[in-house]
Amino acid sequence: MKSATTSITFAVAVACCFAVHAISQPKEPEMESADRLFQAGKFDAAGKHYSKIVAQNPKDHSAILQLGRIALLSNRLDEAQKWLEKAKTLQPDDTDAKVMLAEVFYRRDDFQKAAASLNGVDVSNNKLIISQYPTLNVA
Repeated sequence: MKSATTSITFAVAVACCFAVHAISQPKEPEMESADRLFQAGKFDAAGKHYSKIVAQNPKDHSAILQLGRIALLSNRLDEAQKWLEKAKTLQPDDTDAKVMLAEVFYRRDDFQKAAASLNGVDVSNNKLIISQYPTLNVA
């Protein structure tokens, strides 16, 4: 009887651990849904999905970066700065976060911070810069 109780207790403990792990890890379909909504231009709905992912995993760089992108596209510069700085903290070499953060500072006419944000970014080969500013001559 004692070993049966121990086995049941152990099984319940293991099941709880797996349940907590499953809850803490965002499901790929959630990210895919958020990305589809974003690409369809449904930024509010996409933002809700990304926020849900970040609530489950506060270090999900992709979701945090997308929340920054949505805030920037919506001209919510304070919010964009918060998310983009967090994304940059999680992945310091992420050029997209640096470029979008530079855009935040540029829109605020803080050109020194905008330029500083681009430190370490090869602006002549950065896909985000090229797609947003195709006529920019950075030679």
